[in-house]
Amino acid sequence: MKVTIFIDFDGVLYDTLKEAYVLCRYVCWGTDIFTPIEKEIYNKFYRYKFLVFNSWQYFYLMRTIKDSNNYTDEEFIHKYNYYITHREKDKEEIFEKEYAQKRKWLIENHSDYVDNLEQKFTFMDMINTLDTNKYDILVISRKNTFAIKRKGIKYKIIGKEELSNVVNKSEFIEKYMEDNNVKKAFFVDDNSHNLLPCKNIKNLTCILAGWGNIGINEIGLSQEEVFKKITEN
Repeated sequence: MKVTIFIDFDGVLYDTLKEAYVLCRYVCWGTDIFTPIEKEIYNKFYRYKFLVFNSWQYFYLMRTIKDSNNYTDEEFIHKYNYYITHREKDKEEIFEKEYAQKRKWLIENHSDYVDNLEQKFTFMDMINTLDTNKYDILVISRKNTFAIKRKGIKYKIIGKEELSNVVNKSEFIEKYMEDNNVKKAFFVDDNSHNLLPCKNIKNLTCILAGWGNIGINEIGLSQEEVFKKITEN
């Protein structure tokens, strides 16, 4: 019996947050894509990234960062949640379109620059040691499929395009497990917003990746702990 592993990409296999930041900064603030990253602003982006689990939410994260000044964590999250509950969908759509277009342009014309912004986690190398005769591995991400494929990922990729018709990753995972009669599976993600809807899926163990962009007060497992958990009998 194969064990199925669903793995998020951003924050679990690769640290891609700097790429996301320079793209968000360009679309929202008009900052040149190659301008050096400002440490103080980026630290806020890094700290509160856990609030984002769909790309359109970056629009509100950047708006909150611009407003934040000396906000406490509580004040920042309150302001962000206010924007989320008062959405401007026309502006979201413009943001998402420009974000995707600029990412595609950046990858096609400046791939070396993108590579320098990204860093592979050791967990990626660990996963590559698994016997694919024993493990069915799927990368499940809201990132565009082409942006994941360029990293040489050899597993099945469920990207933004495939997830466009579902609200949560849980909907895809549950259907996949039912359709393929999966008896044992793991879902590794660095965002508890993605894990929580999956908690009642039969035969699925959800794991919070502690090395990713987890919540301020959350504690996940280390890369070594996760690998041990999914490979132990």
